[in-house]
Amino acid sequence: TGAEAPLSQQQVCFMTDNFAQGLVARLQQCLEEQANPDATEDATAPLAPLHTRLQKLLDQIPISTQQQGLSILEIQACLRGRKGGLPHIGELGAAMRRLGWQRRRRWSDEDTAFSSKWYPKEPNR
Repeated sequence: TGAEAPLSQQQVCFMTDNFAQGLVARLQQCLEEQANPDATEDATAPLAPLHTRLQKLLDQIPISTQQQGLSILEIQACLRGRKGGLPHIGELGAAMRRLGWQRRRRWSDEDTAFSSKWYPKEPNR
């Protein structure tokens, strides 16, 4: 009773046919994904330039929040790369300036001894 009966030739053929059909279906799915590269993100594709990613990020931030000033460290954290790398602060500051943003320093503040925030360029300047 503990021994199972051997599979018949018909059962083996059915299992082989099922396997082959599944394999063909998976291959077709892979071909469709390769034909449509937008469906899957390519991990080896280069990231967009920093100023482009920065502009997209700044466009998503409400103007009221921008006018309160943005911390460069918070912006840096939002621009984290694919593998977790952060853009260099100096390069980020240069990109902010190229986009017309200005850094304003507060040498003494109620909460911190030194504070530096970035503001959009004022239209009248």
